[in-house]
Amino acid sequence: MQEPDGRQSHAYDDEISLYELWDVLVRRLPVLLTVGALTIVSGVVYAVMQPLMYEYRSGVDLPTVYAEESVNVVSQEMAIAWLEDVLVPLHRRELFDGKQEIPDVHVSEHGSGFSLMLESTSTREAAHRVSDLHQEIIAELSVWLDPRFERFLSSTLKPLNNRIDVLDEQIETLGDELQLLYERLGDGDDVAGLIVAQQIGDVRRELSSLRSDRADAQSKAETVQEMSRNTEQTFIAAESEDPVGPGRSLIVALSVVLGGMFGLFAAFFWEFVSNARRRHVDEN
Repeated sequence: MQEPDGRQSHAYDDEISLYELWDVLVRRLPVLLTVGALTIVSGVVYAVMQPLMYEYRSGVDLPTVYAEESVNVVSQEMAIAWLEDVLVPLHRRELFDGKQEIPDVHVSEHGSGFSLMLESTSTREAAHRVSDLHQEIIAELSVWLDPRFERFLSSTLKPLNNRIDVLDEQIETLGDELQLLYERLGDGDDVAGLIVAQQIGDVRRELSSLRSDRADAQSKAETVQEMSRNTEQTFIAAESEDPVGPGRSLIVALSVVLGGMFGLFAAFFWEFVSNARRRHVDEN
């Protein structure tokens, strides 16, 4: 193709030749291999030096009071907020000084509507510190929740206990009345005796009904006490079966990929620098 000024141009002057790229790679193969090998070796060394991290979990059941069904003394959201905002930061500062790595503690809902889980990541060598931290947090949570549980339980039992007291008074009154009727049973004529006997029957039926009501109220109160649960630690610092986080094989695989990328970049950059120096020398 002829340019206006008479110069000949080529349609493919700006294209990149794969042969030229191949020639660059062949010329700079030592650079590519050296950089790639250094990157891979560094990755392998880093992977070997990385300690194996495991996840440690502790479970805690929040207090519940039984009233036809189990009712939370505090909601899971409120307990989680109290743990994350107050208890966890407080005990992390108290148990670990500046020379020790402080395990993080993540709190989440677990299973049923009244269970929480504390999760931390640590090495096996430091697992006892995680266990101590979790135990301290759960113990302090129990101290915070105990008064609330007692108040909730007391308020739930109060109507039942009041009913039992009222029924006891009524039963005692009817018992005294029945005793008096029995004492009058032999007095007077037959008609009076029949009336007293009828009254005795009425009192006994009413007394039986009151005793049945009292037994029902007593049973409900006992059920509330037996089915209600205070704060309970269910398990402590249970170790995960497998290590967590990026594994050594993954780190090595990434090192191989990065080694290839860095090697290619180094090879072409070395070629660029060499050409730039050569051009500078030619120009001078």
